[in-house]
Amino acid sequence: KSQKFLIRSQSVIAAVLAILVTANTVCFGPMSTLISLATGNGTVSEKTAEEAKEVAQQVAEEGFVLLKNDDSFLPLQNISKLNLFGWAASNPVYGGSGSGGINQLYEIVSLQKGIEDAGFEVNQELLDFYSAYTSDRPEMSIQKQSWTLPEPPVSTYSQEMIENAKNFSDTAVIVISRAAGEGHNDMPMDMSQAKYDDNSPDYKDFEAGEHYLQLSQSEKDMVNLVCENFENVVVLYNGTNPIEMGFVNDYKQIKAAIWCAGPGNVGFEALGEILSGEVNPSGRTPDTFPYNLKAAPWWNNGTYTDYTNLADMAVEGMNAGKPQVYSPSFIDYVEGIYVGYKYYETAAVEGIIDYDKTVQYPFGYGLSYTTFKYSNLQVADGEEEINVSFQLKNAGKYAGDEVAQVYVKLPERDEVMPVKELKGFERVALKSGENKKMTLKLRKDLLRYWDEAKGKFVYPSGDYTIMIGASSADIRLQKVVSVLQKDNYPMSHSEK
Repeated sequence: KSQKFLIRSQSVIAAVLAILVTANTVCFGPMSTLISLATGNGTVSEKTAEEAKEVAQQVAEEGFVLLKNDDSFLPLQNISKLNLFGWAASNPVYGGSGSGGINQLYEIVSLQKGIEDAGFEVNQELLDFYSAYTSDRPEMSIQKQSWTLPEPPVSTYSQEMIENAKNFSDTAVIVISRAAGEGHNDMPMDMSQAKYDDNSPDYKDFEAGEHYLQLSQSEKDMVNLVCENFENVVVLYNGTNPIEMGFVNDYKQIKAAIWCAGPGNVGFEALGEILSGEVNPSGRTPDTFPYNLKAAPWWNNGTYTDYTNLADMAVEGMNAGKPQVYSPSFIDYVEGIYVGYKYYETAAVEGIIDYDKTVQYPFGYGLSYTTFKYSNLQVADGEEEINVSFQLKNAGKYAGDEVAQVYVKLPERDEVMPVKELKGFERVALKSGENKKMTLKLRKDLLRYWDEAKGKFVYPSGDYTIMIGASSADIRLQKVVSVLQKDNYPMSHSEK
């Protein structure tokens, strides 16, 4: 007994020492700067802050997505003056709420400044008009969320102001924004049940059943006003969620559209560079933009359900400035394996949807000022990897980045599976006329699926279709390779 006691005592002491050493290493090592800043005892050097700004701007330069560019209207040629329309032009969304928010500790580059820094002049009369309408964006934070979308009714635009704008420039830029963040339920699927203020007593911005990710009536009227008066229109969507953007195809005057999601403090510098052509846009959509969000498979299933046995854990919060009780809840997702693009791609092949009428911008989609050509796909089965190579050429006149994507269709079998799944991608920068051999290795452990009957991950042997494309819908090359798999292939680290 005395020997066991000694061993156990030493084990406890060793465990305590291990915890202390680990905590000491973390606090005075990797986490020391964060802890110092959080407790108000540390500072960020100018050098570090400048490096962070450069990285943040690069993220925006490579992340903003060119959605539309009819007749290569962008980059803007021989155009130095721009009319910025839409209240969000004077007060855009820079980030989300909570952990996704930004603050005033560092300089914030406004949308106006980002465009002006690129050498453009903007119509200040319009921006002053929007600031006079209201200078503050409705609060979107953990403490409070307002779904109001400020937008002056078209009746408040004077004819003189419109004529001044037309004389200033024949090019208009429409800015539409949406804000959201953590700490509350998702964005309203029925605005008539949400807390928001209409922009006019003469009409409602949203009718019953209309949702937050479609244009309000005030925004529709503003878009119509601009397109009636300007032949050249660019739409900027400033928000982090896919929004219904079918309206950009309804007006021949709308030549281009850019998605500026989450620019942060300095990201709008990238917008000016993209408009001027200093930066060639290369961002890709991380989600699918359907024409009608109500047609998405999750629309009728995204309902919060409170846990009936956790009522005592409810907490009080605020919603639009009013107290509200939030209970522990869950959402029962029903898509299964058909999440996101996998549903749309599979449903189209099976004849459930008309893809072109359902999907406006596919997953992985994004335009460029140049064009890229894919050729000479080679696929070889290896011991632990499938080796994929192809030629990629910049066939246009601008240098640019392409994001080549690899999709795989697994062998036919009894189980239902998506018609394609993204298994790899690579960004590459190419000068005009440059040709490069791309080589990607697909790990075989990424090709397994869960066999319910066997109770484990398995590899189907058979014909794998390897697809190379510029988006989930834009497949440029494909080839079939026969693969003999091993059922006992080792598990990945995350599965262990």
